[in-house]
Amino acid sequence: MSTPANLYPGLNDIADVLEEYPIETSRYLTLLHEIDAKCIYSRPDLNNKIDSFLKDSFDKSALPVEEFKSKKLGSLTQINNLFEELMPSLEEKMHVSSIMLESLQALNSRLELAYEVALRNQEIPTRLRLGNDNHPAMHLHHELMDKIENKSATKSSQALKSESRREAMAAQKKQTQKPVPQSQNQQSAIAEDDKPPMKIKRVANGSVNEPKRRKRRVNTEVIAKKQEAKPISAPIEPVVKSIYVDRPKTNDYGEPLYCYCNQVAYGEMVGCDGDSCELEWFHLPCIGLETLPKGKWYCKDCQNKMKLKQ
Repeated sequence: MSTPANLYPGLNDIADVLEEYPIETSRYLTLLHEIDAKCIYSRPDLNNKIDSFLKDSFDKSALPVEEFKSKKLGSLTQINNLFEELMPSLEEKMHVSSIMLESLQALNSRLELAYEVALRNQEIPTRLRLGNDNHPAMHLHHELMDKIENKSATKSSQALKSESRREAMAAQKKQTQKPVPQSQNQQSAIAEDDKPPMKIKRVANGSVNEPKRRKRRVNTEVIAKKQEAKPISAPIEPVVKSIYVDRPKTNDYGEPLYCYCNQVAYGEMVGCDGDSCELEWFHLPCIGLETLPKGKWYCKDCQNKMKLKQ
């Protein structure tokens, strides 16, 4: 019974690439050896000419100056001619080397692609590819992977709880910040109090303008009633100057900023239970915590305010 040709496409391609590696390498190495054979005599001659030129350069006493200069110039001319003779062979070797490098890189790419195909089609058994699962190192690997997966799952649930708690506190804060509507009488009384006192005009005969005096009397009565209705004020609390006044509340995209780092909300965050907390929410790494605290939690600023009140 004949097996189909495409039963193991990844492994078949890997075998083809491994067969082509020595063929391609031997082809280009043969070309390089042929190029070296062209200059097998020129290269030793060039080395000898250079050595003799360097030796003659230090020996100036044997020949006159003019003869020494002419001999030196002749040696340089011979060296230059040998270089011109060898230059085409050297350029050809560089060209062949670059082509061989590109060919080997293409074979490497084919080998990697074939290996991915073999893994995707499960052509190589896991036990054959990774070895025996009973090795102690493999047990430790599986334990670590299970811990990482469990930790990521718990972190995601904690992040969802933190997000819902953050939204609930934001909605509660918006409700508490709504202004209480004032009655019409209180608004009229406050409007009358804000008006500057009207001047009393006298007529030529010395009488006083009566309606305006009555209006002023009404204002004084309203003020007296308002002062009587005011409860006794509590002792003045120490004013703590805010250090976050100049900080931007949102980023360039309109997203609100939280925490000491003045960044957007991400990951697990804990909300401050202070009534007038300016930052509201804090990232766990910024406050030095790894898990969400149980019970109420206050930031450093709210803790300082509570100490001042005490």
